[in-house]
Order: sequence, then structure tokens, then C-alpha cells
Amino acid sequence: MKCFIGQRVTGEDINELMKEMDEIYLALDKSGHEYYCTLKEGSRFQDKSKKDMMTHAFKMIEEHDSFLAIVRNEGKSEGMLMEIGYCLAKNKKIILLIKNTVKDTYLREIADKIIEFNDKKDMINKLKKLI
Repeated sequence: MKCFIGQRVTGEDINELMKEMDEIYLALDKSGHEYYCTLKEGSRFQDKSKKDMMTHAFKMIEEHDSFLAIVRNEGKSEGMLMEIGYCLAKNKKIILLIKNTVKDTYLREIADKIIEFNDKKDMINKLKKLI
């Protein structure tokens, strides 16, 4: 599977997020999946407008067959929600990787596959088994 990874970045501890993403990339590699995440681009988008970032994300979504939405908490991400809307319009498969304590969302209703996790270790283990 080729998946585009989307998640909330604004308001998150970027250093912790990057460490966790390294583990996620490794889990996806081990399960034989290809993926793209804008976080891997580093500072490439630092001076870009939000419109430029979204245009790039939509282009990359076109090149992938699924969208892996990672939801760790109740915080909303406008960017990720726009990406998911784009995926719905383009009939891309949506996989929701969501912490089991997150309740205030409608994403479970639109996802093609839901993977709930308890903590980071549980999340990584479930990603290793992603088919």
C-alpha cells in the first residue's frame, strides 16, 4: 500500500513528534508499505504559504492510494481535515489511526479502516500488522 500520512503538527512538540514518526516510518517499512509524510521534508516548507503547502499535499495525495490519518488527541488540524476531504472527493482509502481516548470526532464514521491504540507502543505494534 502507498499511503500519505496526515496528522496534527501545530501545537505538538515537534521533537517528540519527529521521534515518534521515525518509529512509525520503521513500522511501515517493516510491513512493506510505501509512505509519504511532509514532516520528512524537514524545513523545505518553512517559508511556504499555507496554500502552497496544501497544493503540495493534494499533489502527493494523488500519487498515493490511501491516507493514514493519525489522531493522538482531541486537537483539530485544519490541514489534515482538508486533506481528508480531498481524499473523500478522490475516493482514496482512509485509514484512521486514533488513540482510544479521543471521542470528539466524526472521523470514525468516514474512515474505511479504524485502528485504535492505547499508547505509542500499542500504536507501533498495530502499524507493524497493517495490511
